[in-house]
Amino acid sequence: MKKQLVSGIVAALIGSGAAAQEFYAGGTLDYMYPHSGDSQTSAAFIGGVTLGVAPTYSFGAELEFGTQIAGDNDYDTQRYRLWGAYDLGEVAVRVAGGVTQYSFDGTDPEGYNLGVGVQRDFSPRIAVRGEFIRDFMDDNFTAAVTTTRIGVLYKF
Repeated sequence: MKKQLVSGIVAALIGSGAAAQEFYAGGTLDYMYPHSGDSQTSAAFIGGVTLGVAPTYSFGAELEFGTQIAGDNDYDTQRYRLWGAYDLGEVAVRVAGGVTQYSFDGTDPEGYNLGVGVQRDFSPRIAVRGEFIRDFMDDNFTAAVTTTRIGVLYKF
């Protein structure tokens, strides 16, 4: 089921590219805290597309790939998310949700994620994002993981 959902999200992201308002890519630094295990710090690459823009609302899709750079755990992350944002002037408030997959010790637990954050544009091309993401996983070791994120994005 989740594999089909991931395939559908990726197909929608690729298929919607022609009508996209804006593509973006960037990197983040994430602090991941599994509520039943040891924490880790990760670096992630994010790529996404803004599919619709109104004066105060926008929405889109993104995917990310992260890897452990420090800490007691060693797992990689993949997230596929749909998001919406509301522009408050100086910052835009963002909400997101999608599917998550971790890779460690030969296992690939899957689950879903929900996130809330803010994004501030410093120029027409550069934005900074802060976000909290909660992963709800099938695996007991990583059943609930909270990620605190700071990132920089470049808009194409």
